Amino acid sequence: PLPLSPLITSQLTKPELTLTDSTAKMVDTVKFNVGGRHFEVSRALIDAHSETMLGRLVSDTWNEDHEKPVFIDRNGDVFPHVLDYLRYGSVELPITVPRSTFNRELDFYGIPPVESMINQETLAGTVTEVQKMSDVAKGNHDMLLLAVECFSRFCNNRDGKDGVFTVTFVNNGNEAFYQSAYKLLPTGSDHMKMFGIHLERFFGLEVAKFCGNGHITINLKRK
Repeated sequence: PLPLSPLITSQLTKPELTLTDSTAKMVDTVKFNVGGRHFEVSRALIDAHSETMLGRLVSDTWNEDHEKPVFIDRNGDVFPHVLDYLRYGSVELPITVPRSTFNRELDFYGIPPVESMINQETLAGTVTEVQKMSDVAKGNHDMLLLAVECFSRFCNNRDGKDGVFTVTFVNNGNEAFYQSAYKLLPTGSDHMKMFGIHLERFFGLEVAKFCGNGHITINLKRK
């Protein structure tokens, strides 16, 4: 038989790559165990910051087993914010994470802080957000009670014309639901939308017509 050429012979005898080769180690993600919390992060993110402690910890020099999470004895609750800072170049810290604590973690990881890119939620801002959520919840509650009252009046008096029944709330000091009905103004408001959702979902009704002129008139009909 003809002898094989040196090129073919070299290809056949070339050793196969193994998991110990650095090229095989370059997996798409790296794993961290930070204070007992586990994270899986893209290698591209860490490689983009190879000069940091994180970059050195996952390098071939320090980490021989790339499938095993790298343990870091640091604050696992702050670590997600450290990653966000690396990803976006800025971060919005919640009120539960003091800026001093975050800067301390950055110092450990060898990440230089840019103070103008580190924002902190304030107590006033948090209170404002909670108040907004509370107002929405109260509005939703009021609209549900108003829908229940409208349905009750609808059931007690069904002699409306063409299947349309009129509910009227008068501002005479004795109408408990007038203030709730007044919130429906203007038409198309968030309260009106919530009211319509409750009417349809729980009672199969819809608003045929609505007007407010000294008193609130709501025309209801079957959906």
